[in-house]
Formats: sequence, C-alpha cells, structure tokens
Amino acid sequence: MSFLKNRTMCNLVIIFIFLQACSAEYLYNSSNPETREYWFRFLIQKEDIISEINMETEIREETIESETEIFDEDLGSLSLEWVLLQGAPRARTYGMNIGIDHNDFIYVAGDTNEALFQRQLIGRRDVILGKYDSHKNIIWRRQIGASQAILQVKDFGVDPNGNSYILGLTWNDFAGPASSKSELFLIKFNSEGTQIWAKRVGNRGLYDLYPDKIAIDELGNSYIIGNSTGSFEDNTSGNCTFVLKFDTNGNQIWIKQIAIAGTTIVPNGVAIDKVTGSIYITGSGNANFETLSRLSADTNLFFIFKYDSNGSRQFFAQLGFTSSTTEGISISLDPLSNVFVGGNTNVDLESGEQTNFRGFLVKYDSSGFLKWIRHFGPISSDKQTVVNAILTDEVGNVFLTGGSNANLLDEAESSVGNEDLFLIKYNSSGETKWFQQVGTVESSIDSTGLARDSEGNLYCSGYSNGSINEVSKIGFQDLFILKYR
Repeated sequence: MSFLKNRTMCNLVIIFIFLQACSAEYLYNSSNPETREYWFRFLIQKEDIISEINMETEIREETIESETEIFDEDLGSLSLEWVLLQGAPRARTYGMNIGIDHNDFIYVAGDTNEALFQRQLIGRRDVILGKYDSHKNIIWRRQIGASQAILQVKDFGVDPNGNSYILGLTWNDFAGPASSKSELFLIKFNSEGTQIWAKRVGNRGLYDLYPDKIAIDELGNSYIIGNSTGSFEDNTSGNCTFVLKFDTNGNQIWIKQIAIAGTTIVPNGVAIDKVTGSIYITGSGNANFETLSRLSADTNLFFIFKYDSNGSRQFFAQLGFTSSTTEGISISLDPLSNVFVGGNTNVDLESGEQTNFRGFLVKYDSSGFLKWIRHFGPISSDKQTVVNAILTDEVGNVFLTGGSNANLLDEAESSVGNEDLFLIKYNSSGETKWFQQVGTVESSIDSTGLARDSEGNLYCSGYSNGSINEVSKIGFQDLFILKYR
C-alpha cells in the first residue's frame, strides 16, 4: 500500500510538471527567502509641446457653470474642500508631484511654457515651484529657467524641514554645459524658496540619460532612478537602469546600474523604509530578475530590488505571467514595513486569466508574504484604468489616485470625460473605505501625486485640460491642487 501511495504521488508530480511545461501561461512569483517583497511602478510620460506666445498669468479660483461630475460611494468623511488651478492662457502647465512639510505647508512643482510667476518666460520651458498654506494662500512661488532651455520636470520631493528637491531632464545650458545627450538636473530650495544648489549629471556625453523618480530620506539624501541608453561603466550601448544617491549638500555619493542583455527594463518607483533606511526600487521588464536572464518580448514582470545606504543591491521579488504585462505605478511602505504596490496589469494576478488593463493593489508583509490582491476597473476591452500614485498612513491605510476612461462604479457606463481622476481608500485589510471619481466632459484630468497633512487632510496634484468642480480652466493645460478632508 505504501509503495502504491508513493508511486501515485510520483505520477501526480510528473503530470503537474508536464502541465506546467505545456501551459500557455507560467506564473513568475519568486522572491529571496530572506527578504521577499514584490513591487512596481510605471511612469506615464507627458508629451512636451512648446508654445512661443506671450500672455498673462492667472490663478483661477472663481466658479463657473461646469460640466464636471463627481460620483462616489461610501465617502463618509471625505469631502472636497477646495480646488486650485494655475496656468496662463494658451499655456501648457504641468504639476508633477506634491509634498507637505512638518508644519503642514504644501509644495507643488512642475513646468510650463509661459510666464506664470514672473513677467516673462525665461527659457522655452521653465521649472515652477510654489508653497501654499492649507487654505490655498500663496506663501511664495518661483519660476526658474535658462535662455532657450527646455527644462522638463520629472518628479519632486520635500523633506520634513520644507526643503524642496526638483528632478528634471534637459540637454540645454542649465546647471551645467549644454550636451548633445539628455541629462538630469536636481535643484534644492530651502523652505523660504531660496535656491541652495543645482546639479547636473550625464553619462559622459556618450548616452542619453532619462531620470524618472526621486525619494528623499529624513536626512535630506536624494535617491534617483532612471534609464540610460548605455552603460556607466564602459562604452557598451543598450538599456541600462540606474540608481543615484546625492547627499543633502548635493554631493554625488554613488551610482549603481542594472543591465540585462537583450532586455528593456523600466524603473518606475523608489521608496525609503523609514524604519530601516533601506531603499527600494521597482519597475518592469522582459526579464527574469532573479536569474538576470532575458524573457520573451511579450512577457513583462514587475520586480523589486533593495539597496542599503552604501548601494549594495539585493534581489527581492518578481511577479507576473507569461504573454502578459504587469506594470506598477507606485510603491509605499507603512510604519510596520508592509509593502504596497499599485499598478496596472492585463492579467488576473491570482488566476492568470487575460483581461484588459485594470488597476491593482497588492500588499506584502515585511517578510515578503502576500497578504492580499485587489483589482479594480471594468474588464471590457475598450476601457482602461491606471494607477498614478499611492500613499500609506500611520495605521496602514492606503490611498490611490489615477485615471480611467470608465465609470468604476458601473461597468456599463463610460467616464464623464476623456479621462477621469479617481481616489480610493483601502484599509490595512484590503477593504474599500471610500471611492470618488471626478470628470469633466471632453477633458482629461491626470493626477500625479498624493500627500497627507498632520490632520489627515488629503491633497492631490496633477494637470488638466478642463475645468474642475466649477473652477474654470485657464490654459491648454493647467496645474491643479485638490484638497479633501
């Protein structure tokens, strides 16, 4: 009897291996047994359109008759307190992220192709930075540029003391000599709006460098992720992901790279564990990140790597299915070092069934064990839902913002605008606590950042080509701030 039982088990194992080998979809769900966590983020880049027309700057706060609709479910304590739009007629102004200091002042950064905070545009596209109080009163505003320069802001961060760090991309003469290759710039301002320093980094003038995201630790160290079209260590061309550290004085401490031959890797998110000081980067690519080997072009997994303060790298995890794409949009850690990933995928991450692109949120504990997965958005092929940013609070609640061309409460209905903004709150157990979707007819509202103050008020930043909640638009594209309480 024991022999028959063992033989039966052996046959079952052989059948299982055979089915896995013949299966059209294979689950990649590996992790380091010592430190296992899965993450991801995918950056949706905006098209940079330059206008050369001089015009007046406006901050629009008056109300008009609007075609904006807000629909929600179980909102409870969530209510929209105010909307602020900033722009100039016929200008394209983008808000790229939002931050709050320990005094609850609000900071927003972006870029524009018109004069917003001074009489004339400095270059062809300038950096903008503003500080506001919780009642949307202006504390100060800055506009920075260089003659004929195009400065494109990619991300922005604030440390607890109110120092601002703006990450951007240029190839013009700004914070360093002009180059035939794109390079990154990093600018630091203090809480009074005074520029402290500006730095420029390229890949030796040999390859283009594309910064993506930045994270700031409690000491003011900056961690930047991005891509280059070639190696930093030799003259080998090809996709190369980098992680770069600056100290609070703007000194470059180290730069590390990830390159897997024949693959395209997209680094999209960086976060810092405030408990341990570890740095986490996430992204996606057609690679097995555990074995550092290439996968087929139609298979994209998300990954997570962990770095210590000296830049030593450790593999954490990867997740996805063959012949599908799993893209993360944002990552965040709670005070217990639980890991949350928000993103988009065209596969059910539990069953492996193919779908259209929907949003997802996953939670792992500090040891890398999966706690839960949540999908949201309609399954129909003509609808898509994307996550742009997530944020955790002190008790493990998770806040998400993103966009959709669907009605997330009713799959049979479409969005109000071309793309509507949504906000969702989950508790630490993955239960939906509230939901809100905001849209304006024939308009797109793109969120880029989330922040919370000490009283629990929620702020959302981004850009829109339409009015929002009866606040009229100003230019072709306006920066916005929304405050919820």
